[in-house]
Amino acid sequence: MIVNREISRSDIPALTQLWIECFEEKREAAELFFERNMSYTHGCLAQDGGKIIAAVYLISCTLCGGQAHYLCGAATLPQYRGRGVMSSLMRFALRGAAERGDLWSVLLPAGEGLYGFYKRFGYAEGCSECEITLGCGAPGNISEGEPDLERLQAACFKNNFLYWNNDYIRFAEKYYSCYGVSSAKGKNVFALYERSGDYAEVFYAIYNDIKELKSHLSAEGIRRFTLKGAAGSPLFEGCKPEKRGMILPLSDKKPPERTYIGITLS
Repeated sequence: MIVNREISRSDIPALTQLWIECFEEKREAAELFFERNMSYTHGCLAQDGGKIIAAVYLISCTLCGGQAHYLCGAATLPQYRGRGVMSSLMRFALRGAAERGDLWSVLLPAGEGLYGFYKRFGYAEGCSECEITLGCGAPGNISEGEPDLERLQAACFKNNFLYWNNDYIRFAEKYYSCYGVSSAKGKNVFALYERSGDYAEVFYAIYNDIKELKSHLSAEGIRRFTLKGAAGSPLFEGCKPEKRGMILPLSDKKPPERTYIGITLS
């Protein structure tokens, strides 16, 4: 008999192995997820007898001042797929989230074909991001010190974005470093980017002023970069938002439009 329940600390070794098997993740990165995130993540699993066969994780965040979560890591052992295991587990996890007071569930499907799967639960394509390519110019002043991540999020994204806690952003920096992703940071800037020669793809950045981000990248030898960010920001005026994720209301409150997820684990 398959049973759904919330995870406990004793489940983590088996959950780590499930994560690695389903996502072909580096063990170092998978272990980091469980070491750093469980204090603010609600995990749910499906168990067949004594065997863990599926799991999903809800990372706490806020959206427009309301309690929310980012749903990720939905994984089912290959031999149990196509039997409704994940559908049952998703409903179990979302019921629990609503009971805890979450107003919205946000996720980024791992592939285009999964958008249809999540629509079955009521998720809509309400998340987006914009992209522009900029030049760095000559190096300028660089702010020294550790970034104030909460302040920078509030300064950079004015509305409709997932507001992450400091621990999650620092986890993401370490997690992505397992895959060769670099970070640029100072008192007034934090960014994650992939580099190819003197070009960089900046897939998450928070900063006090775009000039500071350019200065930090320029100091690393970057001359041109692509920046992803939230629609509605003056920097992205005129850019067409692209679909980037889904949102599900867990109450009668209307979900915000063009929500920006920011850091994901894809």
